[in-house]
Amino acid sequence: MQKQTIDHLQQQIKAELEAAGATSAMAESTARALALAQAQGHVGHGLSRVAQYVTQLKNGRVNGQAQPTIKHQKGATLVIDADEGLAFPACDFAISEGIKVARAQGVALVGITNSHHCGVMVNHLRAAGDAGMIGLAFMLRDRKGNDDCVWILLAFLVRRIMGLY
Repeated sequence: MQKQTIDHLQQQIKAELEAAGATSAMAESTARALALAQAQGHVGHGLSRVAQYVTQLKNGRVNGQAQPTIKHQKGATLVIDADEGLAFPACDFAISEGIKVARAQGVALVGITNSHHCGVMVNHLRAAGDAGMIGLAFMLRDRKGNDDCVWILLAFLVRRIMGLY
């Protein structure tokens, strides 16, 4: 078996997803997540998903042009609409926006709806850890097979434990 670098693997996955109709941003985010999962040994969340995602992009099950948006925001809560696209761009967006809210509010509760399979959830939370926060993730599959994800980012708790508050 030939070994490949993660970067090379990402480029291959990205090209396949773009050829199937995904935007460049969606393909890049998804390729990054799948290559990382594969490298970590989570093969059920890695390369094995590429053919499935390509098929779903081509047959319209997944919206390849989806752009995640904030559907609702109030206080420390956010709801991100993934617009029936692959989940990875919505997850990236949810964590990024959640970090901003947690910095301002001390905590953030971020939900993603109209999503797709979200992969290895801990990998999405690495950005929260890098920001000095604790992140928790939960997933619920609806009757249509969509994954709705909930992220909880705790900035206040980390600051309190570390004696920064």
